[in-house]
Amino acid sequence: MKVTTSLLVLILVLSSSSVYASNGDRSYIFSKCFQRCKQINCTKPEVFSQRQPFHMKLLRWTCEDECKYDCMWTTVEAYNQDGSSVPQFYGKWPFVRYAGIQEPASMVFSLLNALCHLAILVYRSKVSKSTQMYYVWHGMALVGVITWSCAMIFHTRDTPLTEKLDYFSAFALVLYNIFTLVCRVVGTDMVYTIALSASALVGLYFYHIYYLAFVHFDYGYNMIMNVSAGFVNALGWIAWCLYNRRHRPYVWKCVTVLLGLLAFLSLELFDFPPICWTFDAHSLWHAGTVPMTLLWYSFVIDDALYKTDSGEEDVKKLV
Repeated sequence: MKVTTSLLVLILVLSSSSVYASNGDRSYIFSKCFQRCKQINCTKPEVFSQRQPFHMKLLRWTCEDECKYDCMWTTVEAYNQDGSSVPQFYGKWPFVRYAGIQEPASMVFSLLNALCHLAILVYRSKVSKSTQMYYVWHGMALVGVITWSCAMIFHTRDTPLTEKLDYFSAFALVLYNIFTLVCRVVGTDMVYTIALSASALVGLYFYHIYYLAFVHFDYGYNMIMNVSAGFVNALGWIAWCLYNRRHRPYVWKCVTVLLGLLAFLSLELFDFPPICWTFDAHSLWHAGTVPMTLLWYSFVIDDALYKTDSGEEDVKKLV
């Protein structure tokens, strides 16, 4: 398990390290191009505003942003002609915009992930409201839709605000997953245990947000917190699956999701320039979570129906 933890930390630290080192925007070619572009195009804001398409205004692309985008491709072309590797700019690979969308593939896959949580409607159609985890899973669906919607907004337009919304909501989903684990293990009728666990998780969440928002927006710290919480959640579910593997034939779905997420997350370790300037490792990681989310809801439905069909009552044990 220590090896798994170390791998996850390494993957996420490497994936976040680009934030601090981008040779593209620090290059002489980019700098000269950017300064010249601003002098020519950005001295008269009213002229730029008149020429700018409505959807670009809606996404708040400024004249300087347009100069950065154009000069990014000028720099990439120069690097290619020189035989150098593709550079990053401001911590990101160069992406082709579509309709003003900054990272189109990640945006689309984030949207699909949000829609996947509407599988809760299938759950509602098959599972009785009296089932113990009924409202817990509804909470997960709600948090999931909000989280992936924030990710979609962030990948559409990267700003300090959308970045914070993405990071803060993602941590909320990670912690809520731990909450679902606690509820499933101890049973939702253990009110005091559930309340204590929820209070601890909420307290941890607000401390994390406070630190990032008012103390220091530390990418490495944020990644380590997410990895640690995710590891606790994965370890707990794996233990649950091992305990129930003999009499619950559907637990393979839970294990597949956990292993699948780890496999797709490892894409971040092999970060590469975007294919067709659109599909990078991060977007493919988001693509991989789509089928895993659907499989997870299938597991949740099977688990609820198993408890109902078997007449299982004792939820205070590891069931």
